[in-house]
Amino acid sequence: MKYTILLPVDGSEGSRKAIEMAKRLAKHEDARIILLHAVDIRPRTSEYYAYDNVVVEAMKKSAQLVIKDATEMLKGFDVTPVTTIGRAGDEIVSYATNEHVDLIVMATRGLGAVERFFVGSVTTYVLHHSPVPVLSIPMR
Repeated sequence: MKYTILLPVDGSEGSRKAIEMAKRLAKHEDARIILLHAVDIRPRTSEYYAYDNVVVEAMKKSAQLVIKDATEMLKGFDVTPVTTIGRAGDEIVSYATNEHVDLIVMATRGLGAVERFFVGSVTTYVLHHSPVPVLSIPMR
């Protein structure tokens, strides 16, 4: 089976750095890359609050653009784009658990500064829960 790299992306500068590292690894290992973008449409304030359908559709369109941009950066590589609905850390770990993945490559920081303050970073969550090795790319 071909070596598989899971590459979570969110459109941030950190994602771009992780993409560059995944390209180097994929070239060296002749690996395939799974691009994963999680769209988090959970209620933000209470269990009784839900996003308006217009907002949900805008979030899904934004996810398509993130995947499209990342796919363009990976032209010439074996890439499979995946968009999921849910909390990013949970979705990354779930995908790595349920699919054949050899390595996760992700940045130490993405777009979620507010969530990181209250909940902890996605990278930290993935590092602690992943069933496969995680290569975290520092934002320096």
